[in-house]
Amino acid sequence: MDQQRLFRLAVESGVITFFHEPRSGWKLVVRFRRGDETWAEAQWETYSGLSTRELLDVIDASLDSAL
Repeated sequence: MDQQRLFRLAVESGVITFFHEPRSGWKLVVRFRRGDETWAEAQWETYSGLSTRELLDVIDASLDSAL
């Protein structure tokens, strides 16, 4: 029963959180949960020290790759 999946189900929900840290830039946390995962099982990515342009680029790339 510990067999690896051949494919992953589609994204069911996601969370994108970002906030500005003074003198450091934007911090971004991106998390997407697929149909067969719990939130504890969902993978997440964290980015820090981003400029505004980088923040928008990373959000765009994250959504593009997840969906």
